[in-house]
Amino acid sequence: MGSVSDKIIETMIEAGIDHVFTMPGGGMQRIFSALYDHRDQIKVVLVRNEQTASCMAEMYGRLTGKPGVLIGQGAFVASAGLFGMMEGYLTSTPMLALTDVTEYGDFALHAPFQCGTGDYGTLDLKEIFKGTTKFVTLATSPLEAIQGVQLAIKHAISGRPGPTACLYRIPALRGELTEGALARIFPLSQYLRVEKPAAFPGDVEKAVKALAQAKRPVIIAGNGVHAAKAYDELVQLAELGEFPVATSYQGKSAIPETHPLAVGVMNMYGEKIALKAISQADLLLVIGCRLKAQDTCFESPELIDPSKQKIIQVDIDPRNSGWVFPVEMGLTGDARLVMRQFIEALRERKKGKQKPDQKNWIKKIQEWKKTEGYFDDPSLHSSQVPIQTTRVVKELRDHLPSDSIITLDGGNNRVSMLRYFLTKQAGTYYAAAGIGAMSLSVPSAIAAKLLYPKKPCVAVCGDGGMAMQIHALSTAKQYGAAAIFVVMNDSVLGAVRDGQRAGQSLRSSSIPISPRSPKPLIARVCA
Repeated sequence: MGSVSDKIIETMIEAGIDHVFTMPGGGMQRIFSALYDHRDQIKVVLVRNEQTASCMAEMYGRLTGKPGVLIGQGAFVASAGLFGMMEGYLTSTPMLALTDVTEYGDFALHAPFQCGTGDYGTLDLKEIFKGTTKFVTLATSPLEAIQGVQLAIKHAISGRPGPTACLYRIPALRGELTEGALARIFPLSQYLRVEKPAAFPGDVEKAVKALAQAKRPVIIAGNGVHAAKAYDELVQLAELGEFPVATSYQGKSAIPETHPLAVGVMNMYGEKIALKAISQADLLLVIGCRLKAQDTCFESPELIDPSKQKIIQVDIDPRNSGWVFPVEMGLTGDARLVMRQFIEALRERKKGKQKPDQKNWIKKIQEWKKTEGYFDDPSLHSSQVPIQTTRVVKELRDHLPSDSIITLDGGNNRVSMLRYFLTKQAGTYYAAAGIGAMSLSVPSAIAAKLLYPKKPCVAVCGDGGMAMQIHALSTAKQYGAAAIFVVMNDSVLGAVRDGQRAGQSLRSSSIPISPRSPKPLIARVCA
């Protein structure tokens, strides 16, 4: 019936996966002969470190909605490779890690070099992956090896997406499938015939009624809009209901920030118009956003107050609705499908009826944009030398084509980009919004360029982030992935330096250090 490795590759091809990212080693070598035989259908991208492979796989998952595949030897995928997987776990990105436990055949109980079976004297790789994946399995037979990949792909893309991992013992990859096994292999497509969930129609009607009655509604769009690729639906819903749209940090570019109804990012470093609109809203429709502490300015009541505002929260994971703040209603479903339900219900409600009057609310927001400066600041126009980070951002937003794919790093560079880079097209801005990973932008931009060779793909990072994965440039050169790298070089770890300065200032003034320190700023913005 063919080799196990061939069946694994054929399963990935059936799932539409056309790239894998790898640093080969250990028992996974057997996979590569099969990959070579299918080289016209899957491109193998060789990197110099498993960290880079995991970052590129994570970006592949974000851009395509298909699992980004990382292949390598167990101990190194479970260490360096966890970098991108942790980011993917927190950013709901479909990924698939294929790796081995390097037990050298029959020697697992005697703790051979590099072994990860979890027996005495070895690493427990399965336990390591459990904390950063939705699903992990250890295959001991050829049948389990193939079924494991099928189930891992299913888990990676179902519900809230995320990383999965398949671990292999040597016999699982060495053997061949034989007739007569009790468990059988069926085509992957038959396992994936499960529709994404929509919300209960009665709940949609109640939510739309509340939206129609609201005088100052605001939509908060999060990463769930990116995951569902629901960009058109978000714009249609906003325009149909005349709803202003703010985004979370992770949701930035869910709607073009040049759209008249866009108000920017609500983050603690975000756009003041977004913060002001949310603080004065009487109803918040939260779509695919968990309302993280940084996005809510550490749950500042000046920004969101459930005792004064109705909150309707839509999420594919029911645990996320009403997680941070109590809600008027929580709807479970895929962001795209639920917004389509909202659009249809709103259209029905408006038939033969006068359009709800939200003109004063929209007019007030447009006035704020003009008088208070939307995505504007004097530093954007500064001629200071050395050049300020905000001036760099202005040059990028003035000269990059609207369809450019932007990848972001951790550090001060992301604050300037978050606050002042004005996105002109949906689905073009990808932040390090999970673990806030320094250096993520560099391999991510290379992966984006491999997928979209005709689009400018731009990594924005600091000198610290670039130094961490500068070896990824050799992969870019090898595969002709001509990404653009913008390095904001201040010759220090800027965010660390600024944190030390802030700490010294707080200690000298006897002001307690608290995560709620942004609240006075929010009070001023929302006044």
